[in-house]
Amino acid sequence: MKSEQQIDLLQFYQSLFNETDCDELVLRLASHSRIVTRKKGDIIFRPEATASVSTFLLDGVIKTYNLSPKGAENNLAFYYKPGTAVCLTKEMINIPAIWCKTLTPCTMVDLCGPGPYELAEDYPDLYRVILEGYKPFYFIMLDKIRALSTLNAKERYLWFLDKYAPIVDKIPQVETAMYLGIKPQSLSRIRAELIKEGFTAPPENVTE
Repeated sequence: MKSEQQIDLLQFYQSLFNETDCDELVLRLASHSRIVTRKKGDIIFRPEATASVSTFLLDGVIKTYNLSPKGAENNLAFYYKPGTAVCLTKEMINIPAIWCKTLTPCTMVDLCGPGPYELAEDYPDLYRVILEGYKPFYFIMLDKIRALSTLNAKERYLWFLDKYAPIVDKIPQVETAMYLGIKPQSLSRIRAELIKEGFTAPPENVTE
């Protein structure tokens, strides 16, 4: 009899591949995977570490960022959609000096064992999933660059509310301000202005 975790993993990979049957690839991936939980504030990837697993998000919020020469964080993206590829193995993606940190408690799937490219040689459909894993990061980065270069501070915040609607009340305000290139005090003022204008702002999350 399959354990509850095995069943969950089978269902996860079936959903990832849009499969209704437990074909050979789904069974193999599930057999090399495990469901893990992380506390808020856990560093799950850092520049000096080589990822030994491919990680997919099931639940929670993760931020990716890099550091300036002076050690200041530059938020690159927030991940929250189930199935998002978070920490791809170094053979799949190689972005220098990138960090991943949980902003909330998170549940994830770690794919261990054979590397994804190695598996993809036997299962071509896996290439599609690998490519899909790239898309969220690059699309979000391009959209952020556009927003920061063409919108004023208030417009950026409205863009953020639309872009990250499902999680805006889960992200500390300091993280939002950092992501948008706005000082926290300025963000508080923008929020107050929007409320005066009749806009219903999300609850203020000031948790560090």
